Amino acid sequence: MVHHLITAHNESDSLCHHHTAHKTVNNTVASTLIEEISLVHHQLGQIQDLKPSEHVNALFTKLVTMSTFQYDDLTVSSVLTNPHIKALIPTLRSMASQGEYLLELTWATDLIEQTRKYQNDKPNLSRFVYYQNYEDLVQLELHALHGVGAKLNNIVFIGSGPLPLSPILMFQSLPSTMMHNIDRDQDSITVSNLLLQKLGIAHGFQQHVMDAIAYPDFDAADVVMLGALVGQDAAEKMQFLKSIGANMKSGSFLVARSAHSLRKLLYPSIEPYQMNTCGFETVCVLHPYNSVVNSIVIAKKI
Repeated sequence: MVHHLITAHNESDSLCHHHTAHKTVNNTVASTLIEEISLVHHQLGQIQDLKPSEHVNALFTKLVTMSTFQYDDLTVSSVLTNPHIKALIPTLRSMASQGEYLLELTWATDLIEQTRKYQNDKPNLSRFVYYQNYEDLVQLELHALHGVGAKLNNIVFIGSGPLPLSPILMFQSLPSTMMHNIDRDQDSITVSNLLLQKLGIAHGFQQHVMDAIAYPDFDAADVVMLGALVGQDAAEKMQFLKSIGANMKSGSFLVARSAHSLRKLLYPSIEPYQMNTCGFETVCVLHPYNSVVNSIVIAKKI
């Protein structure tokens, strides 16, 4: 009996030591991440023009790598709740958004220029550095939409950008679908119009330069795709969803690109209960753990 108590005591000590050691490791990892994220934020902030370059690409690659690595929940929470990190997230997302826009604009322009150099040659989209990520994400979204029984005759994509890979890849899988791209940036629509023409698929797209709130035909959409960069935070996303949701038809679907874990450093997240307060019923949530950065939240219009 004494031996049993001694053994139990030793086991307890061992467990306590393991827990303390594990917590110390977590704290060390979190501290290192906080330092690295802060450094990347500072370095990006020193760059006036975030268009693609060796230095800019390296910084964003480092940020994406840190954000998509799988950490335990305690480490993720320690990083995201750190006061310094919370304070820099808005500008970090803003810089990531600007960098993404300039990356797409540069690539779209280059792809168009390639077709001018080599006549009758269509743009080779697979050259784009993140092409595989987009392809994986779109296939995931399409499988999920088929799974929830969504009609896919008319799809509206909000925040399509200068290189609208997601709508293009969707159209290639659904050639009878009409895609409606909305972006308030004139340059994005101008460049993407040229790209769609060069690809020979402009007939499947309607392009709109406007604030999505002003789009008049949400009631005809079977699916509305909400880009991850639409809305700076959950509150902005919810306000936006309430506005467009009021004009969507019952039974149609909304697909919101969100984020989980440290991916929230790059993109704002939106939770199912938040979607449900905007006139929707969440039916599917997918959190990729591979190189795909965005989560997917699918909700049905009530």
